[in-house]
Amino acid sequence: MRVSAFMYEQRYMEYVLDRYIQLNMPYPFTVSFNYLASPVLMDEEIFLALDDEHQIVGCLSFIRGTAEHNYENREVIQLQVFYIEPPYRSTKLFLELLQLMVQCLQYLEEPVKELQFWTKEDSIIRSLVTKRLAIEAQQHQSVYGSLVSYVIPYEMLEKYVSSFPQIDYF
Repeated sequence: MRVSAFMYEQRYMEYVLDRYIQLNMPYPFTVSFNYLASPVLMDEEIFLALDDEHQIVGCLSFIRGTAEHNYENREVIQLQVFYIEPPYRSTKLFLELLQLMVQCLQYLEEPVKELQFWTKEDSIIRSLVTKRLAIEAQQHQSVYGSLVSYVIPYEMLEKYVSSFPQIDYF
């Protein structure tokens, strides 16, 4: 591994651990830590958004596959972290991170069927996802309480992202 990759992963881990409370994850810390660290441990994708002073103002990370299928169903993308600092939430950063992720997945040329993620009940997330992408959230009961799952067909995400002016990352 190159030193720059290690430093990038280290910055990611420090950032998400420093914001553990703000991430509002629906799991105990030990379980949450596994989700936060999995993109690093599984050599998957991490994107950091930096401001003009090179301070992190947001991040997005994901892995391929699900535990139910022993991570062999690589056509499924599991979003592990998507966080934007409050002052940047009303900017184009959300869209830019989505564009970056979609372009990365196109560049990697491995087929993608869907994107999925789990959250605590959150009306802002529900509204954002269900209104913009016209999908339904699914309520689930787990040992960690009530969770909401979102499954977004990849073609729908690609179409949504491409409907905005593009920044070429790849």
